[in-house]
Amino acid sequence: MISKLFASFFVTILIISPSFVSAQDIRIRFAKGRTSATMTGRVGSGGRVCYFASAKKGQSFNATLSSKSGKVAIFETGETSYSYVIELSGDQSVCVDNMGGATNYTLTVSIR
Repeated sequence: MISKLFASFFVTILIISPSFVSAQDIRIRFAKGRTSATMTGRVGSGGRVCYFASAKKGQSFNATLSSKSGKVAIFETGETSYSYVIELSGDQSVCVDNMGGATNYTLTVSIR
């Protein structure tokens, strides 16, 4: 009986506690005929927001990031720009990591 109660309590904590949420995933939708999209959002202190977009092998993936705090980075690298040539077709990702207090950000992604 106690183990069932503990398990129920633990699951409840996981569901309602924001400290257990590690990332938010958002699909990038490019407007018809466009190869870039700009997203704005807010990320909490120590938080992460990840974006995904479908791309084909050989295309270039580019991302630039800015915030008022200057404490956000792409994939905890400390960098605010990111580029690579896609080696495998499928979903590509870029994550906004916040190393400071909660802040607003702007992320521009292009796939060409």
